[in-house]
Order: sequence, then C-alpha cells, then structure tokens
Amino acid sequence: MMFDRIAAGFRRILRATAVPRVGLCPVAACSVLLLLCTAPGVAEPLEYYLPGDVQYDDSIPTPADIIGHDVGEWHVTHDRLVQYMRTLAERSDRITLTETGRTYQDRPLLLLTISAPANLERIDDIRSRHLALSDPRRPMKVKDDMPLVAWLGYSVHGNEPSGANAAMIMAYHLAAATDEWTLRLLDESVILLDPVLNPDGFNRFANWVNTHRGRVLVSDRQSRELNEAWPNSRTNHYWFDLNRDWLLLVHPESRARVREFQRWRPNVQTDHHEMSTDMTFFFQPGTPTRSHPMIPRRNQELTLKIGRYHAEAFDGVGQLYFTRERYDDFNLGKGSTYPDVHGAIGILFEQAGSRGHLQESQHGDLAFPVTIRNQVLTSFSTLRAALDMRGELLQYQREFYQTAYQEGGKDPARGWIVGDDGDPARAHDFVGVLLQHGIEVHLLKRDIKVGGHPYRKGNAWIVPAEQPQYRLARGIFETRTEFEDTTFYDVSAWTLPLAYGLPRAELRRQYAQRILGKRLESLPDAPEPVASNDEPALAYLFDWGTYYAPRALHRLLQAGVVVRAASEPLTLQTRDGNRQFDPGAVLVPMGIQKLEAARVIELLDEAAREDGVRVHAAVTGLAEAGVDIGSPSMKALRLPRVALVVGTGVSASEAGEVWHLLDQRFHMPVSLLDVGAFSGRDLSRYTHLVLVDGSYSKEMAGKVGAWVRDGGVLLAGKRAASWAAEHDMAKAEFKSALNVTEGEDRRDYADYRPDSELQLLRGAILMADLDTTHPLGWGVPRRDLPVFCNRTQVMQPAKNRYQTVARLADQPLLSGYASPENLERLSGSASVIVQRNGKGTVVLMADNLNFRGYWFGTNRVFINAIMFGGIVEATGN
Repeated sequence: MMFDRIAAGFRRILRATAVPRVGLCPVAACSVLLLLCTAPGVAEPLEYYLPGDVQYDDSIPTPADIIGHDVGEWHVTHDRLVQYMRTLAERSDRITLTETGRTYQDRPLLLLTISAPANLERIDDIRSRHLALSDPRRPMKVKDDMPLVAWLGYSVHGNEPSGANAAMIMAYHLAAATDEWTLRLLDESVILLDPVLNPDGFNRFANWVNTHRGRVLVSDRQSRELNEAWPNSRTNHYWFDLNRDWLLLVHPESRARVREFQRWRPNVQTDHHEMSTDMTFFFQPGTPTRSHPMIPRRNQELTLKIGRYHAEAFDGVGQLYFTRERYDDFNLGKGSTYPDVHGAIGILFEQAGSRGHLQESQHGDLAFPVTIRNQVLTSFSTLRAALDMRGELLQYQREFYQTAYQEGGKDPARGWIVGDDGDPARAHDFVGVLLQHGIEVHLLKRDIKVGGHPYRKGNAWIVPAEQPQYRLARGIFETRTEFEDTTFYDVSAWTLPLAYGLPRAELRRQYAQRILGKRLESLPDAPEPVASNDEPALAYLFDWGTYYAPRALHRLLQAGVVVRAASEPLTLQTRDGNRQFDPGAVLVPMGIQKLEAARVIELLDEAAREDGVRVHAAVTGLAEAGVDIGSPSMKALRLPRVALVVGTGVSASEAGEVWHLLDQRFHMPVSLLDVGAFSGRDLSRYTHLVLVDGSYSKEMAGKVGAWVRDGGVLLAGKRAASWAAEHDMAKAEFKSALNVTEGEDRRDYADYRPDSELQLLRGAILMADLDTTHPLGWGVPRRDLPVFCNRTQVMQPAKNRYQTVARLADQPLLSGYASPENLERLSGSASVIVQRNGKGTVVLMADNLNFRGYWFGTNRVFINAIMFGGIVEATGN
C-alpha cells in the first residue's frame, strides 16, 4: 500500500509541474513526494478501485489523465467528468456516447452504450429484438445468443457523489480491460451507463466541498465543508428531488432519462445513492411487505439472488452492509422501483456518505475513496450476477409482460377513460406523460356518459387494461386505500388523473370496441387557437378556464396592456356569435389602452398562439345577459411583482416548487429573498410575498404584517400559515399533530417506531370542496378538488363563512393511506382560507398546492391567488 501511495504521489508531481520528467530535480521531487505521501488524505491509486488480476489497454486514458487528479482526491466537477466520458467514446471502439438532453443550467445529459464492437455495429437490431421481449403479442422465444441489457445509473442526488465518481472507474474498466470475463460481458450484454443523473446538483456540490477542502483533510463533522448551505445540492436547479420524478416527468433530466429507458427496457438497473455517514451499506431487496402490489414476487426473489453477489463482494473486503429493512419498493416513481414495473430488476444502493473528502463516523473516519470503491464493487457484482443470470433475467422480462397482458385482460376494469374537462392544455400534458411511459392510449370513438359525467369524442381518451403496460397503467390510475403494510418510505398515493384535476372513470360494462378509437402513436401538437383580430374591435376577451390563461394575462400586463377580470358571468355578442364568459374571464377594452391598437392585437395573437387561449372580439359592450363590459364588476388587475422567501429554515422543496411554477410554467419573474437578510429588504417593491412551509421569526412578522395592511398579498403555506395567524395577520385556528406518547395504555418499546409512522401523513390524496365562485376558484370547472395532503397540522374553517375557499370533505380519503386518527381530525377542516387585512390580502394554505410540480389541479388555485388575490373583497369580520 505504501508503494502504491508513493506511485500515486509521483504521478501527482508529474501532473503538477511543467518540468519534463527527465528534468525534474531529484532532491525537489523527493521532498515534495515525502510531503504528499505522508500528508493525510492522499488519494488512492486507480488500482485501489479495480480488480487486481486484470490487464488494461494502455491506449485508453485513465480518469487522472483527463480530469487532472486521481479519482477521490478531489470531487470531480461535471465538466471534467463529461470531458472524460467524451474522450473514452473517442478512443474506445466499445463505447458510443449520446447526449440525451440538457439540464436547466444547460449541462449535457449523457448516456454511454458499452458493448463489444461487433454488437455496437448492429446495435439497432439488438435493441429491436430486445424490445420484442416486452410485447407479448409478438411471438418470440428467448434465444441463447440474446444479449442482456444492464443500466448503471449514478448520483440522482447531487450531494451523493460517490456514484458519479465510480462511474468513471466503471467506464474506464469496460473500455480498457482485456481479461476474459470482461470480454465475455461485452459479448453477451449491452451496458447503458448514465454517469450522473443530476448534473446541476452534482456540480453545485463538487464546488462546495472543493472550495472548503484544505491540504490536510478535516473529518470534523462540524466543519463547513461537511455542512452545505441552504438549499444544499441534493436537488436539481429548482430544488426538486429528481428521484421522485421518474413517473411525473416534470423535469428535463427525467424526460430524457425515461425516453432512453423506454427505448431499451433494460433487464437490470442500478440506482446508486448515499445515506447517513453513521450507516454502513444497504442493497435491495428492501422491506418484504412494502413492495407495490403491481410488482410480482418473483422480482424480489431475483433481487435477493443478485444480492448474494453483493454480499460476497463486501465480505471479501470486510465491508459491513444490511438488506431487507428500512427501504421499500412501493413508490413507482422512484429510480429503483420504476424498472420493477417494467420487467426489470431495479436495485437501490445506499452507501454511507462521507459527503466531503473525510468525515468522522461511529465506525471511524470515512474517506471519500472508500465510498467510491463500494459503489464500484456493487457495480461489478451487479454485472457479474446479471451475466450469470442472463437467461433467467431475459425470460423473466418476457414472462412479466405476458402475465401483465393476461392480467389486464381479466381485470374487471376493462380500461380507464379520462376527459379534458374543458381544458385541453392540462389533458394534453397528461396524455403526453402516458405516452412517454409507453402506455397505449386510444381516442374516444363516440360520446358516452360514465358515472353521470359526459365524455366527448375529440376531448377524451381511453387507456385499455389489456396491454403490455397494464401494471404501470393501473399504478397510475388506481385509487388504492388498503395496504398490507402502512409504513411508507415516501408517499402512499400519486394517482395522476387526480393530480391533474381531470375527470376519469373505470370502464367496465361500458367498455367495448365500439367506443375504442384509433391508437395514438405520438402526441399531437397542442391546439393553437388564433385570435379573431382581423380588424380592431371594441374589446377582446378570453376565458380563464385553460391552464395557461395566467401566462397570457401576465404577458399582457407585463407589456402595459390595461386588463380587467370579470367577477360576474356575462353573455356577449362577438364576431363568433354569442359567447358566455364565466367569472375570471379576461377583458381587454381597446378604448382605454395607452398602447397602440396594433401592438395590443399583436400581443393577443401571441397569447392565443403560445398560451393556448381563444381570443374573442366583442361587437358591443352591451351584454346579452349578465354584466356589461363597463360594469364595476369588471375588476382592474395589476402586474404581480412576486417575492419568494428562501433560506435556512424554509422548505427548499416547497420553495422550489413555487419558483418552478411561476418561472417555468407561467414565465413570471420571481425575486428570491433570503430570510437571513429579510430585515434589510424593501417590501414596497413587491405586490405578492410567498412564504412556504418553514420557520419564521417574530421580528419578521411585524414587517410583513405592516406590508400586508398597506396592500400586499401574502401567500402562506403550512407552518407559515399558522405563523401568520399567530402574529395577527389572519384569523385562523390550528391544531397540533397527535402526540403518540399520550395515553394510559402501556406499549412495548419495539412498537414506538411503527406507532410513530402510523401518525405521519406521508402523502395521501383527499377530496376538498372548492368555492368556484371565489376569485381563487375561478376557472376551475368543478367544486370537487383532489388535494395532496402530507401534514398532520389541522386548520379549522374560518369563523367567517365566506372565507374558507377550500374545505376537506367529511370522508375525504380518495387514494393512499391516512390513519383513522388523522382522517378524523382532517375531515371537514380547511385547506385554503382567504382574508382581507387592511388594504391587503392573506391567503392561508394548510396543504401544498404545488406538490412536486405535477399537481395541475391545485396549482391553479395558487396561481389564482397570484393573479386575483388583490381583488378579493372584504366579507366582514
């Protein structure tokens, strides 16, 4: 080992000096070498990570040759990692590299396809034959010469960097190793290597720890290197956890990854993570009773069989590990579970994280190279298992889809129907998600009514149960409320049609070929309504019911257009005939505009084309029914200037959800105000202030309260809502969470953890009644509003009966798990309360209306609070 350290130190000297090797002063070299080799934290040589009995092709560069340091000596930055992967693809005939997409920060997303050169020459044929495994309608047998497909995925969480650093080691070995086993692996498999699933977070973390690294490594866990500043680097640019986005596909990283996954449908997929420093190493299977019912038990058996290879690898180096506890395979939208519902074996690896370069733990100081080595070991053990089990894994995938197709044909629910609810934009996005997951979707051939709700041809779609993707489709549509195990690592429900706020129903006797229309091969372009602007009109109007209407409104306000919002319904004669407009409809009266008419019409055309609104030209200001366009019921709107409070004590995920919603979906600028410097900020610059779940000070309350009374609109969620009420910005009562230690019944100590879990509301979908006559409810087509709930704090309905905008139903559970105690306390409670305070408005939200960026139903209520919060009228005390 000492010789290896000396060699590594010598290589470091050669890289660090501009003096040629033959001209290096021996005395100077020995002096520097001594310092480097005896100083703490000298990196391990490449041989530390690789099998000891393998020869490597000298023409293939090592990671150090390209990134400038040994793996594990520094945290590699994303640009250097990309440079190394591109170099390997250029130098090796075993690798092709594809850029699959770009992150929000414009970093490339890479996928390496690694196999024998002969396989790469016919890779399209191999992929086509492999995909046939997942189509039971195509007759085929698993052949002895059929390559297996393995996917190695690293570091979906940016501050779990051991995986991405291990990716360089694995890519080098697969490109350069000349041993018999590796050559056989390349002949008999295709390896897809995703070096880093979250480039933005990964680079953010590398910069943090490298910035705070000294020459002498410090393991003190209180040191700044080991304590990232808010919001830390786990997440992507908008502070989203990408490991919860496989099913939701909100972000470009996920869409690119799932597109490639569906192009290949691998047999085994690894998901390399890190956990607490004081832990050891976890590999799946997880808790046996916490696997999703749509995943066959055979999956767990094969996962356990592969697990024996991991155990053997770790036993060989004395590494501690555990399995079959803590983690689960329930949420289909996580990286290790999504493959399981595709006939693959998804494997979660959790390595105790050094986080920085060195950190003290209960097992002794944990060095960064050790964490990388363990990820390398499990990468190799996975590939060894997969190669040995090749025929078994290929056959399992074939049988998975055969049985899925059969089960779909026997399901009493012959399929599912979903309608657009008058909002083609939301439905368009939802159907797009289904298609990206390879789910078969058909047009509705004729109008039908199911459960009293009409579904119309051209505005509804059918998802048949009898299809290869039956298990995933059921997992997306079902509303499951009964569970074998009621402990969840993550959410217990994610029913997508409920999240999108779209009407949906199971098709039983109603289902027949006579209503099943053409299958969608791809998502058609979203409709692009055009404005009726051939000639200037008296006024223009568009409905508020389409999802991107707020973006159109903001576009107009930002350009200086004078805009009004209808607070009452009206029927008006337009060039398209008589049209009824509901509350929330946007009015652009041309006679009072300061901008030239041509510019206003140009902006309306852009809104119609890019935001999907239908613009109507009014022939007269006199209504056929309802209020006239000059009525006081037409409320003047102002341009929102939004500030979002962020920083220590604030929920980064919920803040990121607001930032993403306003910035990406509605193209609205958002000022991010750090809570630590809040006292020095001038709030008069802003019309709206958003406080998500978090901890806020008493000193801050005085300033915010005065700003609200002076006309500001405050949106406060969860703990921020109770904080606002506590400091007299609003009148609302809150109940605290249950205390599981209360009560006289004696309980065993072993029951404490499961009892505690039962009281947590990890994430269920509840039904709320939304007041659609309230400005926050405008444009929402139905009063029934599914709400995502992951809290135990209860907000009581307002004493003023006009102020509770959304109230949970008396029997609210739609999907997921909530304990009977929590359901009893939540039933009938308030979800959203709106009150006037002086000249301003306070919006209290007990629930997160923007959860994970895919709750299109409830985030309409949130954006309404931004656009219309200032025109809410006082309704008394």
